[in-house]
Amino acid sequence: MRLIRLVSFFVAVTGTLLLAQTSTPTPPPQSARQALLEMFLGKGENDFTKHLPETAHQALIHKGDSPETNVILKISTIGRQMVAGGERLESFETGPNLLVSEQNNGHEKYEIAVEHDTLLGEDDEIELSVHYYKDGQLQSLPVVPRLIFTLRQEKEIWRLTEVTAAVHAPLTDPDYLKGLRKDQNESNETAAQNRVTVMGMAEGNYANRHPDRGYACALATLVAAEPGAMPGESGFVYDPGQGNEEWSGYRFALTGCEGTPAAKYRITAVPLESDAGMKTFCADESGAFKFVTTGKSSSCFTRGQPVNAPQAPASSED
Repeated sequence: MRLIRLVSFFVAVTGTLLLAQTSTPTPPPQSARQALLEMFLGKGENDFTKHLPETAHQALIHKGDSPETNVILKISTIGRQMVAGGERLESFETGPNLLVSEQNNGHEKYEIAVEHDTLLGEDDEIELSVHYYKDGQLQSLPVVPRLIFTLRQEKEIWRLTEVTAAVHAPLTDPDYLKGLRKDQNESNETAAQNRVTVMGMAEGNYANRHPDRGYACALATLVAAEPGAMPGESGFVYDPGQGNEEWSGYRFALTGCEGTPAAKYRITAVPLESDAGMKTFCADESGAFKFVTTGKSSSCFTRGQPVNAPQAPASSED
């Protein structure tokens, strides 16, 4: 009896092992998120088109079309082109991010975050947003772009039925508003710096054209085009501020050009809001172009730091 039981046990175990070796486990069904990744990163020829609704496939893709001639097929190659171009691109089937791309030797990073992945009846709605990092720091964007993909399962295949593009601007988020204001201030600073450069060049050209007058003593006089002057000629000044003293968050002024002919001048660009944290710029006939981050505009000429030079620690006004 013991021998019979041992033989029976051996036969049962052997049969189980053989069955395990010959049977192929059924793969789990593909999720909507996996289908979305396959559409844009899959290497198969039909990985993108098989997830399109049949009506869209028939209407938008015809025989003989290629990524060079068909916009839809061109979209399908974007992910593969990024990888082929050497960009470090990582995808995730679960977790808070769908894609992460590192560029510029890791100094820049883009995250495609999953805001939600929700089943709504027969549909699966996946909302994605974009986040940009520079040297590890999250950068503020004027608006946060968002894409909403709606997929529906047909014959065990998730098909993309709708794409919605939207922008998100969280106007009650203090951090978002602070970042937005910072970006605007930096833009204003750049505009003011460029305009002071234009004014300084215009002063030199004006004095050369009018040696009896010297430097111009009024902004309107400085930027006024000479009769008959054409763009690109010394008598034509392209002023981005169009002669206005107040422009792009700054007040511009010309001073110190007394005398006939005027041998000196001073240009200042002062923030209209003293608490905005923006730089004050100044320039004069010596060619010096400086800025200060605190203090009065007069201190810019005596204690200012040259523009485009390494910035020294800020000091308070005496």
